[in-house]
Amino acid sequence: MNKLPNHTALKEWSNVVAALGRGEQVVLIRKGGIADPSFGVDAERFYLYPTYFHQGESESRPRVAITHWCEVVRTWTIRDAEQLARLETEVVLPRETLEMRYRFRADQALYVIGVRTFALPAPVEIAFRDAYAGCRSWISLDDEIDVTDSRAVLGERELASRIDALDAFLAVTASA
Repeated sequence: MNKLPNHTALKEWSNVVAALGRGEQVVLIRKGGIADPSFGVDAERFYLYPTYFHQGESESRPRVAITHWCEVVRTWTIRDAEQLARLETEVVLPRETLEMRYRFRADQALYVIGVRTFALPAPVEIAFRDAYAGCRSWISLDDEIDVTDSRAVLGERELASRIDALDAFLAVTASA
């Protein structure tokens, strides 16, 4: 079985997970959840754990389908609100949500995380656990999820082109 270290998962809105899975989006925009004192990229490879609470649906579901995982390819930090305009065309989040994330904890930078997204061969249903609840970014899944035979959502050339275009615009504090 080929699995990700520590069973690490990033909690992300289900519509963002879907956009990553369709290749419509190659970045995550993060500042951390209310329960996170700050945000950091805690893992280079992680599962995407879809959430619904902030989208108006109940987050408490008996089972959750894990369909994708990501590998970090580049990170940027943003401290200039004018850079949000470029991000607006790269994500499914509305401008108001980007601005809200930017203003949240104004003393902290907004993370833009370029990712290569992989689709699992089939969705893996896991039981919802109380340990997964709450407004925080990172969780450790109790279940082992095999990533063997996962396929990249985008080819390397297309992904590199999109990341390079973002890098040319954002080039603030890139790392990878």
